[in-house]
Amino acid sequence: MEMVTTALGGTSEKASRRRPGRRGELVQAALEVIRRDGASASMEEMAAEAGITKPVLYRYFGDREGLLAAVGEQFAEGLVDRLRAAVSGQLDEQPEVMVRLAIEAYVGFIAEDPALYGFLTRQAPPGGAALVGVVDRVAGFIEQLIEDGLGRRGRATRPAATFAHGIVGMVHLAGARWARSGELGRDELVADLASLVTYGLTGASTGVQLPR
Repeated sequence: MEMVTTALGGTSEKASRRRPGRRGELVQAALEVIRRDGASASMEEMAAEAGITKPVLYRYFGDREGLLAAVGEQFAEGLVDRLRAAVSGQLDEQPEVMVRLAIEAYVGFIAEDPALYGFLTRQAPPGGAALVGVVDRVAGFIEQLIEDGLGRRGRATRPAATFAHGIVGMVHLAGARWARSGELGRDELVADLASLVTYGLTGASTGVQLPR
C-alpha cells in the first residue's frame, strides 16, 4: 500500500496532492475498474486497483466528488475530440447536417464506452461538479459551432449558449435512457434526436403536424 508520510519523513500530504503524474495514474486506475465493474464500480475497488486505501485516494482529489469530476473530465475531453473529428471539414454544411453529425458522434461515443457513461450518470450527482463539468465542456464546443453557423447566415448569435446547452442536455438524458434500456437501435435514436433539434415538435421532416 502507498504511504503518505509527514513533512518530517518525506513527502507531505499536501505535496502528494500536487503530483499530477500520480493523479493521472489514479484516474486511469479508476477508469479500469469502471470499465470492468460497470456503473456500480466502487471507490474501494478503485483504491485497491491503485494499491492504496480509499482515504489516500481521496487526498489526491479532495474528496469523492473531486474524483468523479476528474473521471468526468476524461470523458468530456474524449467526447469533444470525437465531436471535433466528426465535424472537421463539414462547417459549410447545412445546420441539420451538422446537428446529425454531432449527435451521431455523441451517441457513438456513449455506445463505445457504456460502462463509463453509465457510471457517470448513476453515481455523479446531477448538479455536482462531475456532470456540470461534462455538460459545460461539451456545450462550450457545440456553442462555438452554433455561433459560427448563425453568424455565417447573418443571424443573431445571442441564443448560441442556450441552444448548445439545450442540445447537450437533451442528448445526455436521452442517451442515458438509451444506454440503460436499449429499446431503440442506435440509428433510430440518432434520427429521433436530430429530427427534434432540427424540426422541433412540428415533425417537419416527415410532414407530420401536431394537433393545434
